[in-house]
Amino acid sequence: MTGTASTSSTDQLLADALERLRRLEDAETARNHLHAYAETLDDPTPEAVAALFTEDGVLEVPAGSFEGRAAIADFYRSRLTPDDGDKRHFLVNLRTRHLQPGLVEVASYFVFTSREDARSALGWGTYTDQVRVVGGSARFQRKRITPHVFTDLDVGWSRG
Repeated sequence: MTGTASTSSTDQLLADALERLRRLEDAETARNHLHAYAETLDDPTPEAVAALFTEDGVLEVPAGSFEGRAAIADFYRSRLTPDDGDKRHFLVNLRTRHLQPGLVEVASYFVFTSREDARSALGWGTYTDQVRVVGGSARFQRKRITPHVFTDLDVGWSRG
């Protein structure tokens, strides 16, 4: 009896360790996906940004919700112009939370800079993302963008 109980206990420990490892791998894959998003926004095309979402992915912004890659690409097409200048997008303070197998929530702050012909822009806010991880690949299932500040360097960001 002791051998069977010990084997069962060892099997359970191994199963628990494998489940924790899967969660850690999913979290790291999701975190890396946000890096891919930031990198894509540095030189974006609407189609490249939309490809980071699942087919039925949802983008939530203050202007509304956009469901599916085509609607998401249309949203970015309306916001991105060839004259947007040099951009850099930074993510900080990422926190991951396992929601269910293959689904990770990633909350983060973002900061972006843009250098255009007539001005320099600066902004920041938060992302709350649900990232679907399947077979080591990640896509946004849901992305909520909450901008806090968008300004240029002439105007600044004072409260007054």
